Amino acid sequence: MRAKKSTSWMTGIVIVIGLVMWAWGKPGHRPDGTPMGSGQKSLGQLWLEMQATTQETLYYMKGYAYAFIPGQRPRRLFGLEGYNIRRLIETPEKDGYFVATREIVFYTDPRTGEVLWEWENPFTGEKVEVFHITNDPVNFRVRIRDGRYYSVSLDGRREFGEMRPPQEWEDFYVWYADVFPFYPLPGWKKNYTAAELFDFYVPKRAQYTQGPPEVMVSWTRVGPWLPWMHMDDHDGVMIYHARSRRFTSWNELPDHIKRLVKEKYPLYMRAPDKVDPHRPNATSWTVYMEKMKKRKARQKGQ
Repeated sequence: MRAKKSTSWMTGIVIVIGLVMWAWGKPGHRPDGTPMGSGQKSLGQLWLEMQATTQETLYYMKGYAYAFIPGQRPRRLFGLEGYNIRRLIETPEKDGYFVATREIVFYTDPRTGEVLWEWENPFTGEKVEVFHITNDPVNFRVRIRDGRYYSVSLDGRREFGEMRPPQEWEDFYVWYADVFPFYPLPGWKKNYTAAELFDFYVPKRAQYTQGPPEVMVSWTRVGPWLPWMHMDDHDGVMIYHARSRRFTSWNELPDHIKRLVKEKYPLYMRAPDKVDPHRPNATSWTVYMEKMKKRKARQKGQ
């Protein structure tokens, strides 16, 4: 996420799970993982369709973000609402696919659900500008070999390993990822240290049905204060907890989200249609730093 450096909620979904999950494949399967001579999908094919298809699909999410400071009562700070939009793009080597995505998630008033543009920090008393999650790109790559699925670097040079099988819970397959990113933060004299915890629920009947499967997701993240909160010197962490589900069309999104994206962020109405394997994935920190650099450059030019 490079692969490991993406830090937004769907970054974990599209990249982190690519590093730690395995989708079953067996000899005698087609390159896409489908069993020879059978209408039943392999777990590999089901996993890939859970990720994306060559047509646009989305993961819509909604939840909350909390402040957790040792010795103090936890506090709900923000609502979260947004989505990741994606598609599969075949690799130039035709050995698998890029999962090409971009994502937008809004920080909202936790009581009213209204999108926030300014926020009064209850810990510092400072009124700050809210920087919503606008990460583009957020990509990862899957290689398919002998019916098995491997996570590889975007440039295809490094193979991270085979993906894990799901757990079986009654009528559901549950793919999961418990991941702990750790890497230097750009522009800060500290490392990004976090936990990204995902559960993906896919009905078993999806193995026997056409089209992309229904998917429900539970996501939890524990991570540092956001850069625009101006709390680098404060103890504590942010805890995110949200639910997500798969949509097959942008039109399925809530009307207020569609209006806002169409008016202010039209790029996020469509999934990427190409991938630059040498371009790093975006994160909340890289996007914030880039916006600050552009503002400073404009101020110098005035």
